[in-house]
Amino acid sequence: MNNPTRRRMATIFFAEPELVIGLGRRVLFVNPDDLQIFKEIELPPDLAACGLKAPEPGSCPATEPGPGQEQQPAAAAADDDAAAGSGAAKQQEATASGSGSASEVAVQNVSYSPDGQLLAVTTSGAQKALLLYRARPEHARLLSARPLARAASALRFCCDSSSVLVTDKTGDCYQYDCVEVDAAPRLLLGHLSVVYDILWSEDQQHIITCDRDDKIRVTNYPATFDIHSYCLGHREFVSGLALLTDRHIASASGDKTLRIWNFIEGKELLVHELPAPAVRMQVRVLESDKVFQAAVLLYDHVDALAVYRLERSGRESWTIKGTQMVRAEAGAWSICNFTLTANRIYVTGAENERLALRVYDSGTGQQSNGVPEGWLNMVLDGLHALPDADGNCVRFQPEDLSVWFKKRFDNVSDYLERKKRRIEEQQQKSN
Repeated sequence: MNNPTRRRMATIFFAEPELVIGLGRRVLFVNPDDLQIFKEIELPPDLAACGLKAPEPGSCPATEPGPGQEQQPAAAAADDDAAAGSGAAKQQEATASGSGSASEVAVQNVSYSPDGQLLAVTTSGAQKALLLYRARPEHARLLSARPLARAASALRFCCDSSSVLVTDKTGDCYQYDCVEVDAAPRLLLGHLSVVYDILWSEDQQHIITCDRDDKIRVTNYPATFDIHSYCLGHREFVSGLALLTDRHIASASGDKTLRIWNFIEGKELLVHELPAPAVRMQVRVLESDKVFQAAVLLYDHVDALAVYRLERSGRESWTIKGTQMVRAEAGAWSICNFTLTANRIYVTGAENERLALRVYDSGTGQQSNGVPEGWLNMVLDGLHALPDADGNCVRFQPEDLSVWFKKRFDNVSDYLERKKRRIEEQQQKSN
């Protein structure tokens, strides 16, 4: 019997000097210049082998009150209109945008700590967990395995690497201690829809989150019951955030815009129209606090990626100079993710139910000739070599990003049409 293809997450990011790629139960650490694999993590089919303790059925992980939350729960910072049925609606949304099978463990998100010493991995499937590794100098030594209540949607370390934030697909944000690695998580805040990205300001005074409901929220820390500001203006899901300075962030959205904000004041500083909805964003620092390279993955467009140069020309003044479109054979394969290095763009996607990896020159947008095809295949074979929980080869079908968009229903047109017919019928009768 053929096993149906499961939707999976394929994670890829660049953390000097490593390119990190995850699929299924395997994470590979690759030299970005020649794609030689020099380290890997392989998860067991059953995370109990890692020390993961199964949570009680239907329960959330035990949580400690967040700092400053003695008087008011963090989740109460969500809008007061969270009706009794909203939890079920959020859970249905999380299932619809799911990224794995309930019968197997799969890597969901991977992130390095700022000091490069720790590595966090979240998993989806039957065993949803946060795995914390000591990345250096050891060969990725496991420190802890803690259960998650629901599948993670975003992952971010704080600047001093002492804790990590995990948001889930129903909008909750938990803080996990990286010093006391077995400590219970703290519930810090909650949204009413899935959170797609999260930032922690460098002074650790603010947590910045974005969600499917068009909002960017700036929450005070450690008093996370107190919302500092909102950055409002997007008209579709906000898919990505990037910290530019101690006051400014960039955001990308499904409303076809790239925006820059003063997040302290909740003030919009720049709006740049994109050729298509943005579903991923990566930003590289070219000159600290002044010049940045921003790349966005476009949804259902003839060009897969758009690369921009962001320049700060004054205290509150920003401009976008230079645009490089990257075709990346869009339409010929299902592109799902990418990452940037100094001169290359590494793009992942699905081709014939297998993960594909292609490399492009960030300056010209053309496919790079500096990476031999055999080395690319070696990396991909390493990811696909590990069978899934059923003993089958890992087959890859990326997340369905169409569910990110809001479903809009137009009943006004039908009403006006019916009203028009009634008036015409009355006029006919009167005649």
